[in-house]
Amino acid sequence: MDGQYEKVNSNDSEKPLPSIHEENGKAIRTLVPQWKTVFTAAVLFLTTLVAMCLPIENKEGRAACVILATALLWMTEAMPLMITGLLPAVMFPIVGIMDTKEVCSKYFNYVSMLMMGTFLVAESLEACGLHRRIALKILSLLGRGEALLMLGAGVCTWILSMFMSNTATTAMMLPIVGSIVQSLRDINRTLGDDVLSVKLDKADERESDVAKVEIIKADGSRPDSKEFKWFCKGLFLMVPYGASIGGIATLTGTPPNLVLKSIFEATFPGQKSLNYQKWLQVSFPLSLILICAGWTLLCLIYARSSYWSLITCQACWRKEKSAEILKWNHVNKKIRQEYTKLGSFRFPEVVLLIFGLMLIFLWLFRELEGIKGWAELHAEYIGSYDSKGKLKIYIKDAWVVVALALLLFVIPAENPFRGRVLFRPPTGAERFVRIKRLLDLETVMKKTPWDVLFILGGGYAIAAGCKDSGLSVWIGHQFSFLHNSPHVVIALVVSTFVAILTEFASNTASTTLLLPVLVSLSQAIRVHPLYLMMTGTLSASLAFCLPSATGPNALVFAHPEIRVIDMIRTGLIMNFICVLITVAATSTWIYTMLNLSEYPCWADDTDDILCT
Repeated sequence: MDGQYEKVNSNDSEKPLPSIHEENGKAIRTLVPQWKTVFTAAVLFLTTLVAMCLPIENKEGRAACVILATALLWMTEAMPLMITGLLPAVMFPIVGIMDTKEVCSKYFNYVSMLMMGTFLVAESLEACGLHRRIALKILSLLGRGEALLMLGAGVCTWILSMFMSNTATTAMMLPIVGSIVQSLRDINRTLGDDVLSVKLDKADERESDVAKVEIIKADGSRPDSKEFKWFCKGLFLMVPYGASIGGIATLTGTPPNLVLKSIFEATFPGQKSLNYQKWLQVSFPLSLILICAGWTLLCLIYARSSYWSLITCQACWRKEKSAEILKWNHVNKKIRQEYTKLGSFRFPEVVLLIFGLMLIFLWLFRELEGIKGWAELHAEYIGSYDSKGKLKIYIKDAWVVVALALLLFVIPAENPFRGRVLFRPPTGAERFVRIKRLLDLETVMKKTPWDVLFILGGGYAIAAGCKDSGLSVWIGHQFSFLHNSPHVVIALVVSTFVAILTEFASNTASTTLLLPVLVSLSQAIRVHPLYLMMTGTLSASLAFCLPSATGPNALVFAHPEIRVIDMIRTGLIMNFICVLITVAATSTWIYTMLNLSEYPCWADDTDDILCT
């Protein structure tokens, strides 16, 4: 017995028991990742407790508790954003703000269908590879010189992000830009571009530096020059800048735009909101100015000499720069080779190109000012009039994109007229061949950003809760002291605050939370609601400092060429420029085109009968 105990003890001595400090450390390390669970439970418990303790007549306070809990969980991402978006559906009935049927009906509506249809078309565009063909074609036209190459990368991303997800566009563009950078790196090492570009004043310094460069070159492991690394940073940063700026150009370009449309329609029912055409008229010029400003800023920091040569119309391809000509010819050849690999236009690319042009055409000419659009002609044809004798238009923007999206599930991905006889009955193994469509359910379930739809639904519920509980009126009274303040100054403060907030939180969640507050602020200072709502919404998409701000920022930060300090260095300046330009835009041509000079009567009373 003693021997057995001794044997056991000897085995235990080989594996000593952990000390109490090690056990405590392990317990702490286990608890640290669980802070989200503890924080979520604490927020839900405390806000529910406080809301239930408030008097029955204090609906504003109970609604504020629910919105505060939603805001905290959205900002900290303690719970997934999609799940947090469901919180109003659970909390509002508990605290007596809205019943379950009413709050759940807010989660999917006309704007949700518009966003869903846009996702489907963008997914089919991405699946067929048409976006890559467009990007390579633009780069082949502009890829001659540092400044032009940066412009090409920015313009490609800017155009595609108007119709596709900003994150998906960035994810597609970064590998293309990376291959171009690698080609430039190889060409520099082949041509010895560093030797040709040495420009020093003193002859002895020039000779010593050239000898040093030549030694490194002969060794075969010459590192990239400082100028080349600097240019690569600017080229990569141009991609997320173009993606974020391009999203504000169209109504469906980025979720915050549709959040504005949905909250405006929920808060002021019966009032005409922004359609695709009107949004494009007011926001496209702003987006164009911002992309030019972003390109100019990045060129001045990362490719100054090439930029000044371009804008001053100097002869960039002089004889003494024959190596420069050769280098950019190689780059352009590389881009053309990538484009050639795509081959000729395939059937799905042609169909998607036609569908894309049809979609834009139908959106732009659905309703027109001065003449009748095709939707108005349709309403006249079916004799659609309301009780006041006013023409009632049944077809909206969502119908256009959903109708085209449904056709994508019908049209085959291969040309049915090539190499076969139409309507020939299948024989043999052909009976079991499954025809592939331009869009299938598997792709939709895998790539559709469902979280955005739930966040958007949570925004509808919050807006309705603010209105039904009277919280929006209470918030408006708190801002009544700003009544005599200049509206431009208030817009500048709103734009700055939103731009800072979206550096740390989702722009969709931030817009969803802030727009009902901006509506109340507009009512308090007697300014058109769209003035501050447009300012806040446009500013929410312009976050360039931190990787966590947007999907495009996170993707470019993952590249080894980019550090946080690089993003902050240019992002702070870019944010400042964007805030000033956005406020200037909403206070000038947007102010005029949307007729925001007068405070509308329906902003206080949404009854159309009283507001005529």
